Amino acid sequence: MRETKFISLLLLVLLVSAPGMAQIRAQSAADAATAAPPPQTAGSPTLGMSTPITGARAVLGPGDLLEIHVFDTPELSQRVRVDSDGKIVLALIGEITVQNMTPNELEKLIAHKLIDGHFVKDPQVQIFVAEYAGQLAYIDGEVNRPGAYPLLRAHCLLDLIAVAGGLSVRAGNAVTIVREGDPASPLHVDLSDTDEQKRNPEIQPGDSITVAQTGIVYVLGDVGKPGGFLIDRRTPLSVVKAVALAEGTTPTAAITKVRLIRTTDNVRQEIPLNLKSMLKSESPDLPVQAGDVIFVPGSMTRGLGRTSIQTILATASGVAIYAYRP
Repeated sequence: MRETKFISLLLLVLLVSAPGMAQIRAQSAADAATAAPPPQTAGSPTLGMSTPITGARAVLGPGDLLEIHVFDTPELSQRVRVDSDGKIVLALIGEITVQNMTPNELEKLIAHKLIDGHFVKDPQVQIFVAEYAGQLAYIDGEVNRPGAYPLLRAHCLLDLIAVAGGLSVRAGNAVTIVREGDPASPLHVDLSDTDEQKRNPEIQPGDSITVAQTGIVYVLGDVGKPGGFLIDRRTPLSVVKAVALAEGTTPTAAITKVRLIRTTDNVRQEIPLNLKSMLKSESPDLPVQAGDVIFVPGSMTRGLGRTSIQTILATASGVAIYAYRP
């Protein structure tokens, strides 16, 4: 009799406490879900480049090497390369056109053909792309590691430049992109453009990217270090700054008779400059352009004749080139 009463009491306790225990377990699960960090999306990791990498369609094309596996049917697994017509030949199935298909689409197509041909009841097909021959972009010019880079996901211009080791010290702002299907209409990009879409366009497979060299300003004559100076693409350069890069003028320099020789559209200009008044802020410090030649004559020089200008330009082509960082 006592045992019956004890069992009845124990069952009553369990029935009363069960809802409370369930509520505690539910609350613990909710707290764990809240504390857990949000899952990372495999298709959109951020790689520290200019933009997040997005999950773009990596389509198949000629030259791609495919490894095709059918689960539990090793005799149907094979390694094939897409031919120049965008086709592959598979055992039992025969020829299939795979160009512009994604690996996932091809998996489904092969599975359907195996079922339709009554070869396998429920095939589990898996495709691994060992080589993407056509998903490449090419970058050369003023980058630290020029070459061909795989383009398996969507990339923008600045992403590819970063992958190529970044811009070299001689890089300018001008970039040319030649599309594989339209070489006659290259895309010209200015890296200093304030418009993000214009400065950082999407890169397509087969694109050829060329980063141009920055411009050079030549400072010659009675200066401490005559030579050519690369214009930093991020910082404008003026006459006074250019002369400063050349370690200033010598004591014998005629700083009121400086000449700026500029060639625009094959037309040469000779612009007189008073460096003395520029240094005193009495006249504006003119910005220089790529290819400008600043000539600081000596105090004994009597003007510049046509022959002297030709000599100066010839001298400019043989001087040392210096790079600087502001």
